[in-house]
Amino acid sequence: MFISSQIVGHGRFATVWRGKYQGSTVAVKVFPAGWKQKFTAEKEVYELPLMKHAGIVNFLGTGRKPDGGSWLIVLQFAKYGSLHSFLCEHTTNWMSLLKLCQSLSQGLSYLHSDLHRHDVHKPPVAHRDLSSSNVLVRADGTCALCDFGCSAILRFCSGYRHWQSHMTLLGHAQLGRLRYMPPEILDGSVDLSNTWCLMQGDIYALGLLLWEIWMRCTDLFEGGNVPQHLLPYESELGLNVTQESLILHVFHMDKRPSIPQHWGLLPQGTKLQELLSDCWDCDPEARLSAQCVVERLISLQSCYSA
Repeated sequence: MFISSQIVGHGRFATVWRGKYQGSTVAVKVFPAGWKQKFTAEKEVYELPLMKHAGIVNFLGTGRKPDGGSWLIVLQFAKYGSLHSFLCEHTTNWMSLLKLCQSLSQGLSYLHSDLHRHDVHKPPVAHRDLSSSNVLVRADGTCALCDFGCSAILRFCSGYRHWQSHMTLLGHAQLGRLRYMPPEILDGSVDLSNTWCLMQGDIYALGLLLWEIWMRCTDLFEGGNVPQHLLPYESELGLNVTQESLILHVFHMDKRPSIPQHWGLLPQGTKLQELLSDCWDCDPEARLSAQCVVERLISLQSCYSA
């Protein structure tokens, strides 16, 4: 394998380089030696049985630099990089919006699924760090989930579901990006050993991602005059949010990213707003499942083809 000198992404725990593997361009995620725990956690998720899915980045293997230092994860290369980068540089139309959103939701639905096939078991996985930086956009305009270093593999034990994770001793701020955290985790009012709540936290973040994608769609703005890409709560709280400001805004004031008023006048506007509200509801029990989000999006496509 050859790793070029071109860096294609920076994360909190690793750097992503462009590389060549068996004649194909790949992304090589390089973890410093001190982050072996993160490398191991992510590797464990990728190596789960039945983890191959169009909505999850294709895992090609792992390795270690010859000097015995950095740890490597080799992944399929995504032409457009992260969803965040894609939305900063590109707008969408209604059909490309649906392609992004459906593939994203299908990937999360598969990640959350509990599968048994031919005596092989894929347990549910809660991502716990969903953000537009942790979703990739391929050349065909579909999304793929990546970055599972904070994820929790959910297992059964003695008839009761519990979760297994490499992150149990770390603080909330290290379980994911602050601005994508649901109110119940921001406030610390939820038992993090409740596996169902972890998956519902992913649904809250999914709602924020859908909002980010929709806010860059020319078909949802008159004359195609689309605002620049903003992160959730960036216009309300700024680029560098604090946990305190988010708790006040999201938990106590029950505020969410602003939805343009004119969307209420669009044929699909009411359905769009209902879908967002049902993803980022303050009550985790009221939120949709990822599969329900997929079904809502399919319904939107069949009813409103711009």
